[in-house]
Amino acid sequence: MYLQEKVIVIYGGTSGIGLELSETLLSLGAYVIFLGTKKEKGKALEAELNNKYRSDKKNQMALFHQCDITDWGSQEAIYSLSTETFDQSVDVVIVIAGILDSSNLMNDIELDNDNMLVDGTYRTLEVNLTAAAKANRLAIQHFLRNNKPGCVINTSSIYGYVGAPLAPLYAASKHGIIGLSKSYGTLFRSTGIRVNVVAPHFVDTPMVTGPSKAVAKALGMVPMSRCIDAYIQLIENDLLEGDVLVVTSEKTYIEQRYPDSTSERLDHLCSERKRQFREQIHEYFLRR
Repeated sequence: MYLQEKVIVIYGGTSGIGLELSETLLSLGAYVIFLGTKKEKGKALEAELNNKYRSDKKNQMALFHQCDITDWGSQEAIYSLSTETFDQSVDVVIVIAGILDSSNLMNDIELDNDNMLVDGTYRTLEVNLTAAAKANRLAIQHFLRNNKPGCVINTSSIYGYVGAPLAPLYAASKHGIIGLSKSYGTLFRSTGIRVNVVAPHFVDTPMVTGPSKAVAKALGMVPMSRCIDAYIQLIENDLLEGDVLVVTSEKTYIEQRYPDSTSERLDHLCSERKRQFREQIHEYFLRR
């Protein structure tokens, strides 16, 4: 997919990876709708980006949308804004927005006045996983309705593969993003819609603070340019679907979908299930 004059939506585009990616895409000639929660900051960025990247054809290349990504209606408004502002529908959706919890599995115990356990808060899952699932569902419905081969890119992290005792819900959400992306990735052959995921190790962003900063320094920070390039590759390379691009401080690679020991068995299992399914369908219609 070429980037020139494509409409690209970025969830979480006012800082960190999202802002850097917005600038890169604008410099390559794309139209960018970037989402955030702070209106004043977002509108100031919109003016700055349009002043910097306006083209001969359009004065407005960037559009800020104040969005509560946990709200379906707030997300849905993106698609009408695209048509109103750029006179064309959305081509690519990139979900980067996320928050980091600070609970501890062993020590996060709270009691009420009756010495009963108090329930925790699960906003990290709501923002990082449930909102991302809504974003994917909306994007896929939009692409299907407009009969276009769209592209969705989700964002996981190193915590999509390892546990995080100091941030268990964050790790759970990032594991979930990989499962969500791989599941939706199966749509490509029937719809032309590509769903992939970028899983960067530690990138120097406002989210990397405290204990995470120390771990990041020990493992090595991912250069921002390498992280941005992973997103660009997933947009431009039409052969990638249902894949995870892991970005480390040293390299970027496509995660192997199945362990070597199970790949052959899985292929056999899938083939056998397809055969059984065809037989069941055949028998069903014979009985009709």
